[in-house]
Amino acid sequence: NSFCTLLEMSGLDPELRAAYEEIQKLLAELKEVQAKKTKLLEQRRGLGAQQNENQLVKTELNHLEPGARVYKLIGPALVEQSETDAKTIVEKRLEFIGQEIQRTESAVEDIDKKEDAIRAAVVSQQERMNKRHQMLQKQQQQPQQQE
Repeated sequence: NSFCTLLEMSGLDPELRAAYEEIQKLLAELKEVQAKKTKLLEQRRGLGAQQNENQLVKTELNHLEPGARVYKLIGPALVEQSETDAKTIVEKRLEFIGQEIQRTESAVEDIDKKEDAIRAAVVSQQERMNKRHQMLQKQQQQPQQQE
């Protein structure tokens, strides 16, 4: 890694070391944030699948012939359910899933902003290290030029 080389070349300059350590801390935080984002995206996919499944059930319920019987699977048993109850339950479930999708998408947006902020902080620390390294190189060259 070029920053390790910078640290070695600088004789472990305190300012370079501090910037390097800050970058390492930021990268660890970024990794943690990305893991959370992955988990949220998986959750979002699952919610999308649930939403599609319930949308299909709703469509089927809306196409029932008058007097058709509706059954709900509860464990190993099919239990008869009124058409009205079934429609209400599916509608409530779709509403809940929609809210969860919005909550999850909002959390992903927040994480995206946090990722951007962390990346910007890493770039800032890298720039700080580069400037310090250049300054140290100039300082090392100046005494050599005077000799």
